Amino acid sequence: MVAAKQPVDGLTTRHVLYLIIMHTIGAMILDGGINFGLATAMYKSTKFPVSLWPLPNTLAGDSAVTIILQQTLTWILDRLAVVGDLKKGMVAPLRMPSNASGLVRWFVGIEYSKVHPQTLGERLSYVFHFHVKRIVVIIVATFIVYWSLAIAVLSILKANAVGADHSGLGGDFNPWPMPEIYKGIYGALLGLTTPFMTYIALIWNGEQQCGYVQPNEIPSEDDSASYKLDERSP
Repeated sequence: MVAAKQPVDGLTTRHVLYLIIMHTIGAMILDGGINFGLATAMYKSTKFPVSLWPLPNTLAGDSAVTIILQQTLTWILDRLAVVGDLKKGMVAPLRMPSNASGLVRWFVGIEYSKVHPQTLGERLSYVFHFHVKRIVVIIVATFIVYWSLAIAVLSILKANAVGADHSGLGGDFNPWPMPEIYKGIYGALLGLTTPFMTYIALIWNGEQQCGYVQPNEIPSEDDSASYKLDERSP
């Protein structure tokens, strides 16, 4: 069994391949396949019209919900996948780049690497301050870009009768295969955001492994009031 690697400074060729093959192409295939399957279950045999806006089968609403669910699950599951790959020695964790932007540093949140909540309240506070805040930012940023483009594309398709409803249900789109193809492509394109989360997870694990916390990145009193910091040496 390959031993876990020590943190390194900067991306190597192995990191680039890892990010591109497994967490970009692989993520797009997985996300696209899952979304295609979900859309098939939702729309193919539906008794309700598939429309751009009206409920219950609204592709606009589906697109919004997909962002929320997929980005939340990606943040959680991708971090777990990275930990597993690091333990296998598949790739080395990363140190925080000296020229990292404030955005990257905030997403990594290495100030929380020494936080060890004990009570339920502390754990909930930690989850909110570290995970929820970052997930919300990712969702909002993704929503602004992806959902806006999705509505524009769906509106153009509707105006040009692409995938028009021939089922007699009176919807904007036929239950099969247009919604399934759309949701599959949409989910796959959302997968393009995965490598950023992977990169963040690689740095988080690298800094945690080194036991490194920058003095000016200790959590503020407001953020750490309900936390218990483990001040033992690494």
